Amino acid sequence: MYPVRNISRALGFVLMSALGGAALAYTPPAKVESFLDKFRSYSDLTTAAGTMSLDTYTYNLTTWQMTHGGFSKAHDVLYVSPWDGTAALSSWTGTNSEPLGMYDNNATVQEMRLLAVQYKATTNSSYKKTFKTSFQKAVGFVLASQLANGGWPQVYPKRGNYSDMATYNDNAMTRLMVMVKDMVAKKAPFDSDITDSTSLAKLQTALTKAVDYAVKAQIVNGGAPTVWCAQHDPSTYAPVGARAYELASKSGSESVGVVAFLMGWPDQTAAVQKAVKGALAWYKKTKVSDLKFSSGLFVASAGASMWYRFYNVENDSQFFCDRDGIKTYDFMSVSEERRTGYQWGGDYGSTLLGLESLYLTALGSTSVQPRVSSRLLPLRTIGGEAEVAVGRDGTYNARWVSASGAVLATMNGQAREGRLVLHVPEQLGTSVALLMLTDPDGNAETLRAIRMR
Repeated sequence: MYPVRNISRALGFVLMSALGGAALAYTPPAKVESFLDKFRSYSDLTTAAGTMSLDTYTYNLTTWQMTHGGFSKAHDVLYVSPWDGTAALSSWTGTNSEPLGMYDNNATVQEMRLLAVQYKATTNSSYKKTFKTSFQKAVGFVLASQLANGGWPQVYPKRGNYSDMATYNDNAMTRLMVMVKDMVAKKAPFDSDITDSTSLAKLQTALTKAVDYAVKAQIVNGGAPTVWCAQHDPSTYAPVGARAYELASKSGSESVGVVAFLMGWPDQTAAVQKAVKGALAWYKKTKVSDLKFSSGLFVASAGASMWYRFYNVENDSQFFCDRDGIKTYDFMSVSEERRTGYQWGGDYGSTLLGLESLYLTALGSTSVQPRVSSRLLPLRTIGGEAEVAVGRDGTYNARWVSASGAVLATMNGQAREGRLVLHVPEQLGTSVALLMLTDPDGNAETLRAIRMR
């Protein structure tokens, strides 16, 4: 039997833990951070600069910056010379014929990284001032271009088509989120005074909104979180298509970066954990063994692992599409030009799945800094089960936390008719414990304090 005893003493323990517990924050596995390094590259710029002075190249780059603060994609080779005052500043224009700043193809993000690097490296005071001014102007672009619910579009201002959607395609949002996270953490090359405290606070808010957007945009099938589309509606979170042969779908490719970023997110709420674990389960479920995509063909290859580029939104059937925009399940019915001119499959998920055990271990060793509820709702225990009165039905995430703040067990429970029943882990024994709940929408955790006997 595990009856509730001495609620006042238990609640005192809750308050003491919240105010002075020696809790440990979640620390992402080093290999997760290493994986995210692929989104930190700005090598296209340094390669284009060749043997010329990076100071000069970076200065030239600033002259190509648009009034709103963004940069165009595919301009790396143009930065070897300063803007002549007449050349097009962007390869695309918006609904009002204005030049568009971009995030796909690493645009704007790589320019900001190089500006931060050269701001620290230059000994030329004039360049230093120019680099800082340009960087801060680009920060303004990042903040202004964020969509209301937290996503970022492919371009800004509006282009009037799919480019205005929240865009994971080409890892655009993932690259941007990794950079903003590095900026807020003052991770090199942003460990200088290139960004002021006011901007950093705004960036932190923007990043938190972007994580919330990702969690809400995740495609759910039959109650199970899966992965993401390459584009999502900024208001409804629904998956949407882009070019004619890029229909609304679950993306085997772009979703990898989203999952990796969430693995590295320091605030591992129940909603974030659910999103990560759901996506990992999806990648395990959809893995195709001994097959690879090569030169426009799917070919047998012993030991290979593969995922398709596009899956139906409502199920896990892969599909293909030609320039006519008609979905097909027969790859050979696609024109040769599209079969050979697009990546329809790849080993997208193997490295990600290799991070799963490290992620779960990091979660398991994380201590929790409890957030105290102002009320202690009814909880009673019978045998090896605990019964909790809750405000709504659905799936709850529960964590049993010891007096030292260590997570003893994590589980999900299904509430029905306002009643949630959970298994009481044997390792709790006679210790004081906290039961931390997160509701089906991933809202803030609530505590219930109990003393076991």
